[in-house]
Amino acid sequence: MKHFFYLHWQDASQALRKMLRQPLGSLLNLLMLAVAMSLPVSLYLTAGSVQHWVGKLTAAPQITLFMELSAEQADIAAVQSSLTSHPKVASFRFIGRDQALRDLEQRSGLSGVSQGLEGNPLPDAFVVTPKPAVTPDELDMLQKELSGLPMVEQSQFDAAWARRLHGLLDIAVKLAWFLAASFGVALVLITHNTIRMQILARQEEIEVAKLIGATDSFIRRPFLYHAFWVGALSTLCCWGLSTLFVHQAAPAINEFAGLYGENIHLAGLALPELGVLFGCSVLLCLLGARLAADHHLRKVRPH
Repeated sequence: MKHFFYLHWQDASQALRKMLRQPLGSLLNLLMLAVAMSLPVSLYLTAGSVQHWVGKLTAAPQITLFMELSAEQADIAAVQSSLTSHPKVASFRFIGRDQALRDLEQRSGLSGVSQGLEGNPLPDAFVVTPKPAVTPDELDMLQKELSGLPMVEQSQFDAAWARRLHGLLDIAVKLAWFLAASFGVALVLITHNTIRMQILARQEEIEVAKLIGATDSFIRRPFLYHAFWVGALSTLCCWGLSTLFVHQAAPAINEFAGLYGENIHLAGLALPELGVLFGCSVLLCLLGARLAADHHLRKVRPH
């Protein structure tokens, strides 16, 4: 057992020393992988912070139902009953005519404006908040449905911003998946090509090793450890780049959020997230190395 661990330690240390003997080439390769990795990571960090910010916003898509001036208490009760039982309505608030006029006076600073009027020109209204899971298309349908309630004269709802927000979030999610998938494929291909070149450069050495009875797993092991170090070190480089991104982008994002009276905290990768990134990178590199090694070892035959 000690001999088994010693062989693995020896292969791992030799693979690392070979990378260190070519510092410039190894550094450029690691930086290339780290930059490619930092793109989906940076998008993930930004999207996570923005989603947290959006989750704290009190503003939500709302539909305002204006009743007819001739609406009676029975009509208001019927609308309340319909809104209470509607499956897509999260909550609603009733604003009476008198309250609406008082709110108008307070907002405009024209106290006593109602004294110059023959009557209250404002209608009763319901402010309806749909459930968060309702999509923009469903919001349009909900508005049309609520407009048909008894004695509802008009409904008001600006769905444009909700549709834009939904579209941006959808694009961000698709872009994140695309970048992650592209990075995964690129990491496998780059590692595959690197290991293939190493195997071709050591083809005679591999043939001699096979002549003296070396197994494929013994020959493959140094290349797998090389791939392990590539995945591990590129992840650390990506962590540094993402930390630099957070440090540089946080002030600009906070300044933008300040225009809306909010504060966005752009945080770096947490330890669990870094662990997942580390594991995925190493596994993808090992996959590329294993595919390259198995493919070429089948072709290498001792003379």
